[in-house]
Amino acid sequence: MDILVLGCGVSGLTSGIALQRAGHRVTIWAKALPPDTTSNVAAAVWYPYKAYPIERVTAWGAAAYRAFRDLARVAGAGVTMAEALDVRDTPSDDDPWWAGAVDGFRHARPGELPLGYVDGYVFAAPVMDMSIYLDYLMREFSSGGGTITQRAVARLDDVPAAYPLVVNCTGLGARELCGDTDLHPSRGQVARVRDNGFRRVLLDDVGPNKVAYIVPRIHDIVLGGVDEEGNESATVDPRQTADILRRCANLAPAFAGLTPGDVVSVACGLRPLRSSVRLEAEHLGAGRVVIHNYGHGGAGVTLSWGCAQEVVEIVSSL
Repeated sequence: MDILVLGCGVSGLTSGIALQRAGHRVTIWAKALPPDTTSNVAAAVWYPYKAYPIERVTAWGAAAYRAFRDLARVAGAGVTMAEALDVRDTPSDDDPWWAGAVDGFRHARPGELPLGYVDGYVFAAPVMDMSIYLDYLMREFSSGGGTITQRAVARLDDVPAAYPLVVNCTGLGARELCGDTDLHPSRGQVARVRDNGFRRVLLDDVGPNKVAYIVPRIHDIVLGGVDEEGNESATVDPRQTADILRRCANLAPAFAGLTPGDVVSVACGLRPLRSSVRLEAEHLGAGRVVIHNYGHGGAGVTLSWGCAQEVVEIVSSL
């Protein structure tokens, strides 16, 4: 089939590649292309952050985890495997709901925990260096015969009849494209600092430094973060940058002595939050179908390959 994908972030590119591998001819149109997409801002460690419902997210995340584990062995893909520690300031005997999707899961030993934390989850985490990984996806898509055009679409009705099947991966843009009032932004901000040799991923999602994370990549380290639901400003806030550095230093003393000269860049993006990920087919009439694949919250990369495979399955069922 001839299929048009709207959106050239991680969801659009991954869906396009999965459809190509299933034998379809795919074209991508997007308002913004890498390196100017929301996906480019992502710290992009595997972690199902603010994506629902849990049952479907678990399955998508597990499938994507396996894909990333394979990609970590592909030269030039920008994917690595790292040991991650997700810290907690309250003890728990229960495992997180996503524990079965990852390799090497265990509870942290007391000597591994930063000051002020009493529990934590250790697991093997894929890390996608988005400064490399998105370029890899674009090369894969192009080598599969796909074309990418920077072209905005204001309404689904504006798509030419030559594309009776459309895959909507427009992220937050789906608010206007589909009139989806359930979709809303969560502002995020990260600082990229020079590589200092620190190799472990550290995450504090619920403790005193939340939301803080340290994600070593291939050439730098991403420090975060910010989670401001309803804030639509993509302007970098220097005060938040200083606060990110402070909270990350609380997690790891290796970052206590950072100076402004250690900060390579700062970036801001808007997560597309929704009460549930929208992954379904919608029949528009006259034989036209749109498959929606958006609303992944802070887990667009984490769920990408799992959601893309379901897109392929939906196409096959039509």
